[in-house]
Amino acid sequence: MEKPKESNVDRLRNAILDMVHEMSLGFGDKLPTEKEMAERFQVSRPTLREALKLLEQEAVIDVHQGKGRFLAAGALLNIARPITKFESVSQMVSSHGYVAQTQLLGFASVAADSVTAARLSLPEGAPLIRVERLRSSGGQPLVYSVDWLPRALFGTAFETPDWSGSIVAMLAEMGRHPVASTANVRATLLPPDVAELHSLQAFGPALLIEEICYAADGTRVIYAMDYHRGSAFSFSFVRK
Repeated sequence: MEKPKESNVDRLRNAILDMVHEMSLGFGDKLPTEKEMAERFQVSRPTLREALKLLEQEAVIDVHQGKGRFLAAGALLNIARPITKFESVSQMVSSHGYVAQTQLLGFASVAADSVTAARLSLPEGAPLIRVERLRSSGGQPLVYSVDWLPRALFGTAFETPDWSGSIVAMLAEMGRHPVASTANVRATLLPPDVAELHSLQAFGPALLIEEICYAADGTRVIYAMDYHRGSAFSFSFVRK
């Protein structure tokens, strides 16, 4: 399964964290200057500032006007892939070390009911695409997913996409790249009818992430319900 590409700014953010580790910098230590980092990473200063702004928002660095950037207390708490980081299920599965296969369980054009219409900010009855998939590794099920996408995203000349890859990456290729999401997380079990229909009775407890994904212009492009097998995943977060 192809792993969706991270943005240049995300990659640069991670490279800066790697640099901090390599230089053994600690709380209160000063980062190299913008000029030095731009040369080190071979990027423009505007791109560098975007990555540094992400780290500032995450409380990893502090900016002292006229003095430079320094490692903040958040640097001591920083985790590589927090649950608050927006990423596709494909990226998340890969980040946990799995080489996953995707099985398409169902695909249909459906009318939006009251729930999916509200989630996607569409009128009831609006045409949607519903995609049901299972990601497994080594014969063990990992994530059961159901995604709803507005049918209008695909235009009039609709051809069935390859649903075995990342939907986030597919939308990015269409110019509708999801860049952020709002999500609810809760512990649950697979719906009994789903477990029986797809022989997933041994799936066990799951962490359900119910998510609405937004494109850069604020359009809602995916409503997703992803059941992560509890015995296969752990997620971390920082409390401040």
